Amino acid sequence: MIDSHAHLAMFPADERRAVLDRAGEAGVRAVLVPATGRDDIDAVVEIAGLGEGRTPAAVGFHPHEASACDTVWKRCVERLIESPGVVAIGEIGLDYHYDLSPREDQRRVLAWHLGLARERGMPVILHHREAWQDFLAALDAVPGVRGVAHSFTEGADGVDEMTRRGLFVGISGMVTFPKGDNIREAARAVPAGRLLLETDSPYLAPVPHRGKRNEPAFVKLVLAEVARVREVDPAQLERETDSAFEELFLSRPPHVVEEGRGETAEGKR
Repeated sequence: MIDSHAHLAMFPADERRAVLDRAGEAGVRAVLVPATGRDDIDAVVEIAGLGEGRTPAAVGFHPHEASACDTVWKRCVERLIESPGVVAIGEIGLDYHYDLSPREDQRRVLAWHLGLARERGMPVILHHREAWQDFLAALDAVPGVRGVAHSFTEGADGVDEMTRRGLFVGISGMVTFPKGDNIREAARAVPAGRLLLETDSPYLAPVPHRGKRNEPAFVKLVLAEVARVREVDPAQLERETDSAFEELFLSRPPHVVEEGRGETAEGKR
């Protein structure tokens, strides 16, 4: 199994090895570690470098941190995406639920990240909450970007919007929640080859661990429930989702454009 989204940098540094060991004992062979911004971006890169391929990472600014993503931090992101083990840009997106950054800043910073991803030929890890129409508009403004809409909640219609834009869909432990019908609907609707599994650790622990700290080891519970919902053998689903992860994050598309690598959506460095 692969956990396609776990914030290992949010775990105490002296506990991360044990968390990964428990994941390995549960059958998890890789964990993708996204950054959220200033507080964890360096730790994420360090984890990627020390993980021996088990902990590929993504760097970027979560919408909560968008207002802090100034020119200096943008140059930092541009530099860090070249680090060993960094395979994606993220976690990026829009979050109008908390509005911890002004919405204008969120839209501007998302557009910059998407432009950088297209320029460098890297996939993105996308977050959205209560910002659906602006989220779709942002994606349409930068067509051709590969990535995953993580911890997806928008049901079957939303899945169609993502997959026809060429995106993958990530299903988290919310699929096990009693009131998670929209998540189960989404899990059924994702086409084979476009589905990823995740924990979003340390958040969103699946039943029966709900309310406790989540861990990558619990992705096995996500897999079991998604297999039940899709009426497929868990071993088959494991093979399909692992293959989808490798296609998105561990293979470089042949059409990556190399010219202009020194430029971003906001101009030359």
